[in-house]
Amino acid sequence: MTPNPDHAILALLGRRDPRGFDQAYERYGARLLSFLTRLLGREHRHTAEDLLQLTFLRLAEHGPELRPGSDLRAWLYTVARNAFLGQLRGRKLERESQSLELVTAYSPDAEARLMLGDVEAALAQLRLEDRELLLLVGAEGLEPLAVARLLGLEPATLRKRLARARQRLLQELERAAPAALKEASS
Repeated sequence: MTPNPDHAILALLGRRDPRGFDQAYERYGARLLSFLTRLLGREHRHTAEDLLQLTFLRLAEHGPELRPGSDLRAWLYTVARNAFLGQLRGRKLERESQSLELVTAYSPDAEARLMLGDVEAALAQLRLEDRELLLLVGAEGLEPLAVARLLGLEPATLRKRLARARQRLLQELERAAPAALKEASS
């Protein structure tokens, strides 16, 4: 059995030691903000920052209640996801189309930035459920079993949905490729 990487943080939180909160924020704050920003779309970064604050307010409130063996990362992603879903329900936020910046000068990493932009644009076209799965497993690196628990799914169901989400992402990328090639040749 793998030792819990957050054992020390959980112990500090259990004693209501502010260093536990600080260490949790240092370890997971940037990743959670990235996750929320990609769920909402880059144009809603300020909302993602608000949801991140809400997530860590929940940690301040409920951190001392977490058991020593808890999966802090999965708990934080669950809280962040619930905050996001609450935002959608509360304000009925509609996804706006993302605009990609055109990279005009070629540099060694310009092509990589263009490809990342293609992936982000394709992700934006997916249903929220597909985008969420791909971000949690692919970008955030959560174990599929943890994601299944987070979403309240059976592991087999998660595997099927993840496979379909990956297929839809590939279809979106393939659909965008001919248009990009046509633009580049003109």
